[in-house]
Amino acid sequence: MTNELFEFEILKASRTRLLQLIETVDNNILFKIPESFNNNIVWQIGHCITSQQRHMYMRSGLPMHISQDFMETFKIGTAPHTWKNTPDLDEIKHLLLYTVNQLSKDLASGIFVEYQPFSLPIGFSINDHIQALQAANFHEAEHSGIILTYLKLLRQ
Repeated sequence: MTNELFEFEILKASRTRLLQLIETVDNNILFKIPESFNNNIVWQIGHCITSQQRHMYMRSGLPMHISQDFMETFKIGTAPHTWKNTPDLDEIKHLLLYTVNQLSKDLASGIFVEYQPFSLPIGFSINDHIQALQAANFHEAEHSGIILTYLKLLRQ
């Protein structure tokens, strides 16, 4: 049996780390796209927030805690060259922890009842909100690795 609280704590730790990063790295670096890549650190972080919301809330038939515009800016297949407006860093900082704090309340209240299963491109299916939370943790770890690579390339 999966420990829901443990999975949640992993997500919270990941988000706290991303918030610390975004608050300490120069904005020019956050928005700069490394050579041979098509996204930047801001996109990576916004994409993590968006994916977690889509996979946990939208697939559960619940309203997401991000705007439609935010989702459209950071969903899979987007990139900074597709942005209509430059994302607001304060909004991203806010959503990093707000969405996690809201998730804590929502997990405790038991609102995740229904779920529309789907398959991930890496070859496995997500069948409920707990698996979506586990997948979010895996996904955010992948993107955190990409962010650290970007930082290494951009700080040279």
